[in-house]
Amino acid sequence: MLVFIYVQWETGIVQCGCRKLGKGACGMAGIKDVARAAGVSVSTVSYVLSGKRSISVKTADKVMAAVEKLGYTPDASARKMRGVRNQIIALSAPIRGDINQAKYNAYFLHTAWQAKDRGYDVLLLTGEDAVGDLRRVTQSNLVDGVVLLDIEEHDVRAAEAGLYSKPCVAIGLPSEHGDCACVDIDFTMAGRQAADCLYSKGHRKVVFLRDNEADYERGSGYVLLFRESLMAHAKELGLRIVESSKHGFDQFDAATFVHDVFDVEDRPTAIINQASANVLNQVLQELQSAGLSVPDNVSVLSCGTYFEGELMTQPITEMPVMPQELCFKAVELLVNAIESHTDIRGVVELSRPAMHRHGSVAEVDVGEQ
Repeated sequence: MLVFIYVQWETGIVQCGCRKLGKGACGMAGIKDVARAAGVSVSTVSYVLSGKRSISVKTADKVMAAVEKLGYTPDASARKMRGVRNQIIALSAPIRGDINQAKYNAYFLHTAWQAKDRGYDVLLLTGEDAVGDLRRVTQSNLVDGVVLLDIEEHDVRAAEAGLYSKPCVAIGLPSEHGDCACVDIDFTMAGRQAADCLYSKGHRKVVFLRDNEADYERGSGYVLLFRESLMAHAKELGLRIVESSKHGFDQFDAATFVHDVFDVEDRPTAIINQASANVLNQVLQELQSAGLSVPDNVSVLSCGTYFEGELMTQPITEMPVMPQELCFKAVELLVNAIESHTDIRGVVELSRPAMHRHGSVAEVDVGEQ
């Protein structure tokens, strides 16, 4: 199932839809075979694939169904001879039930805005068969390049990027990225900086507030990189870290967390948060109910979150994700590759983490712990 949202800035058109396509057969089908199967002329098939002329949706659907059924891929030399760009970028961002809407919206909009500035429209692909969808829109010459969002550690979309026949940029750092470029925050550095920040202010025991467990289980790249780095560097420093219990989406019990972690004699003096704004807001409210104030009694540092688009009960010092910067870099890298025919496979650009200080981290007397 190809699920898509097409944003065309020039006309203000937003098209949403889905198309059920069968699995393509392997073979050496030609454009004449596609025309015969679709019941149209060869020139009509050519117009659908190249975008040179406006073709009705009904006819285009018939052609694309035939393309998929026959496993037809336009000849590379023919595509090169056409020399035509459609000025469309595919943005792959599968939608899940536990998605963080603030982050998702920010990355989509910043990608679309930057693409608009460079003269490109955006085709948002949200279906579960991400690789299949990407192969269809790239091999049919519908799009000129690909941006991947919501990267996992072992991301099949990045691993299979060599099949797309178009430049590809991942906003994230998957383990297999030889056929695509990657832009991201250096989350390994972020983990070290988070530990250093609290240790330098005298904290010796902190609690790590875990993200939604589904993100760890599916291997969300930045979530794993940050946690691994944090734990390793904290051990080197002698900073004790206890972790919150695992919790599913919308299943976090803030009252139990605060009672179990802070209603003890040797309680942590800080929280390193990786959870959502909703979870952290619940914790802040429960801390207040327990007579603990931030930062006088408990410091809070949030990492890999995006509170700019959230309503927080109080300002929190944050090492955020950076949608605007990363989407700018991704689109610039991709468009330059498209227009200058540059090979960007294997390129990795990591940005230094930023820390937005909002007064929720305080110094403590080491002797009091």
